[in-house]
Amino acid sequence: MPLHQRIKTDKETEIWIWHIEEGVDQLRKDLRLTEADQNRFEKRKSTNHQKGFLATRKLLVSAGIPPNNLSHNNNGIPELETGQHISISHAKTVAAIALGKDSLGIDVETYRINIQTIAPRFLHTAEGFALAGELSIEKLTLVWTAKEALYKALKQKGIDFSQQLCVAPFQWGDNKGSAKVIFPDKTLNFSLNFVIENDYCATLATHKK
Repeated sequence: MPLHQRIKTDKETEIWIWHIEEGVDQLRKDLRLTEADQNRFEKRKSTNHQKGFLATRKLLVSAGIPPNNLSHNNNGIPELETGQHISISHAKTVAAIALGKDSLGIDVETYRINIQTIAPRFLHTAEGFALAGELSIEKLTLVWTAKEALYKALKQKGIDFSQQLCVAPFQWGDNKGSAKVIFPDKTLNFSLNFVIENDYCATLATHKK
């Protein structure tokens, strides 16, 4: 099932999601990669990473973005010639892109039990709600996607996930949330849009002005 859904979060921001059910050859069919993208593809050795990469390029085509419009800066951050902001993510069975007028970030992850083991590394002290009750794996995964999305939106290295990024409490099933990024001299507030499915979840982070 190629394009799964297209979600408009406001007039100028949207999420595109692809369910990866095809093999590498099927994904490559009719897909024209630029020389730079071909090099990126060849560096991906695992089949899952190759399929995820190709699925994101399929999403670009679906969104009407020519392949040569996309480039990456020195930090590997994707950019579009049009000036429109873009963020890209993929996991084992799903890929996603987000497009918008302002800086944004998106992350998508499948649910895995080992998220409970690594949770202390990224949870803020105010995020204990993600550990409480049922669905802790799912809630922790959603918190993780939110933090990855925040990190992408910030475009700044050296962010401490457990100290500087704090996701506000949410109820499982909410499609919106909020978060803050804490710096010594300021705090930035972000809006979150959640996508929750049976096998995966995703978060889009956009800065509140």
